[in-house]
Amino acid sequence: MELLNFVLGFVEAMSWPERISIATGLIYIVLSVRQKPLCWPFGILSVGIWMVVVFNGRLYMDAFLQFVYVVLGFYGWWQWMRGGENDTPLPVRTVDKALALKLTGVGIVGIMIFGYISQNILHAAFPWLDTITTVISLIAQYLLARKYLENWILWIVADAMYIYIYFAKGWTGYSGLMAVYTIMAVAGLYSWYKSMQADTVNTEAKCQTA
Repeated sequence: MELLNFVLGFVEAMSWPERISIATGLIYIVLSVRQKPLCWPFGILSVGIWMVVVFNGRLYMDAFLQFVYVVLGFYGWWQWMRGGENDTPLPVRTVDKALALKLTGVGIVGIMIFGYISQNILHAAFPWLDTITTVISLIAQYLLARKYLENWILWIVADAMYIYIYFAKGWTGYSGLMAVYTIMAVAGLYSWYKSMQADTVNTEAKCQTA
């Protein structure tokens, strides 16, 4: 009974935009872990609503991130459906060394530039922490859209950091959602790894048969 009262109080403390965004966000993360392309429209709706909320809270880097999420949402939707060879669905794969170095370089430069802008021009709340999580999340979302396994590792890091940021801003609903996202990211890492292993075994079996 106490748990039920806690959950009800938790939900009542949220605004309606928060509730809708959280509900669609949870559907999105569950479907993405299961590699269902239907995850993308739910994700687009969720981040579109949240973009307005965080902009009003002066987390400008996070608001920019949500806007990019909307764009990457449509990109990821198409990639998952027809991004593979001969317009086939994308398989799960890993990041090679060249791409890892490029993304690391882009990430460092992005943090320095946007961190400076966020602190000295926008005067945002948590300028550097907000910028770091924004850059990590952008890279993670790109990797998710392209079905790279390592996206989940970056999401674990970013979501864990967002737990603190949102709690400090008083957005308890989203802080709780980030805790759930962190757990789901761990589940996604495990699920996608098993899927990639299965695809490798099937590919090797087909080669041997041929």
